[in-house]
Amino acid sequence: MNRIDTRSLRWLGVVAPLASWVAWVVLKLMIWQQPILFAATLVELLIITIGATLFAHWIATNLERGEAEAHRRSEHLEALRKAGLALTTELDIAKVLQQVVDQSRVLVEARYGALAVMGFDGQTIEQFYTSGLNPESHDRLIGAPLGAGLLGVLGREGEPMRIADITVDARSIGFPEGHPAMHTLVGVPIASKGKYYGNLYLTDKRVTLPSGGVVDGEFTQEDQELLTMFAIQAAIAVENAQLYRENQQIAVLRERERIGMDLHDGVIQSIYAIGLLLDDAGHRIDTAPEQTRDVIGAAITGLNEVIVDIRNYIQHLRPQRFQGRNIKQGLEALAQELRTDTLLSIELRVDEQAAIVCTARQADEFLHIAQEALTNIRKHAAARAVKLQFGFEEGLLQLSIQDDGVGMDPAQARRSPGNGLRNLRSRARALHGEFRLETALGAGARLMVTAPIEKRDA
Repeated sequence: MNRIDTRSLRWLGVVAPLASWVAWVVLKLMIWQQPILFAATLVELLIITIGATLFAHWIATNLERGEAEAHRRSEHLEALRKAGLALTTELDIAKVLQQVVDQSRVLVEARYGALAVMGFDGQTIEQFYTSGLNPESHDRLIGAPLGAGLLGVLGREGEPMRIADITVDARSIGFPEGHPAMHTLVGVPIASKGKYYGNLYLTDKRVTLPSGGVVDGEFTQEDQELLTMFAIQAAIAVENAQLYRENQQIAVLRERERIGMDLHDGVIQSIYAIGLLLDDAGHRIDTAPEQTRDVIGAAITGLNEVIVDIRNYIQHLRPQRFQGRNIKQGLEALAQELRTDTLLSIELRVDEQAAIVCTARQADEFLHIAQEALTNIRKHAAARAVKLQFGFEEGLLQLSIQDDGVGMDPAQARRSPGNGLRNLRSRARALHGEFRLETALGAGARLMVTAPIEKRDA
């Protein structure tokens, strides 16, 4: 900002009128040839000089005051901007609230500051953050205030307040033992978009003198307006921190749901299949020891795969059961397992072109769907034959699994509380696709999952 040279302006304010007066006197003398009266001329000179000096001084003083006011407001706005930017860099809500009270105290030059986070009723103080207290004074304070006295006024009225002396205000109920003495106060609510978060209080205004000294003063209307603007920024920062925390919680819940679904569709189903193998081995151990040895070997292999999957879950990785296999290889492995472990007749058809365009991510989801569906058939369908197909359907990828078992009531299928059908629908959504189940009592069931073709990475 360019500063006005008020010193030159003061001189110019005197010299210009005097120069004009001298020119007028010369004109009267030379053109109109009027005689100059010494006494009258001296009086005129004195009046013009005094008037011009006073006027120039008044103009310069007002300009200086205006410039100082503009400079002060510019500094306040810059401080407000920096404080607001500092808030946006922090996402931990407790740290945001502490920064709010710390920065607001600096912003309006207050000795002490406090931020009260209100409860759901808008009256009870749930959390209380302070700034400016030395460790000894802070340790003497026990818990958060109850919201009585002046602290409760702002909570009830929701309007900014400014008090010249707390000790004589009729609404004050005094300070608790160990609390430092305070006199001046300014307080504003912290709210944004109709949502109320709490109140910000600053006490004991400090005024910096031109000499550099600091004295006690009173909070001004400008301090209140500045604090109100900062409170709006603080509310937005608090809201952002809350949204960030909620998003983090949602992400954790989604990850838990995904892991739970993978455990159900992968590890638990694998353990169930191993249990069937061992049960079969128990029946054959006396009559067919050689076959029993092969079954136990298959069970051990299956358990090793489960151990690998669980280790990957612990390391926050996806299960390895189907990784490295394309859709055709995975479906062939599932079909072979079903043939080995049951007496079911398995018919598998895979469209080669569909298998080529199916991405690794899609294959992983489709194979988990197939594993869950085949396990359900093994456990509940009492079927003799299963048709397993993967190909195209109206330009989409489609997995179809059909059995000739007992089927189920369609209404019961829609209301089923189990994890199986819910996980299948969830995996279909993960494929941005559609899940359909056609079934009836005594007529078997057909499960279909369709998904759009994804673009492969270049």
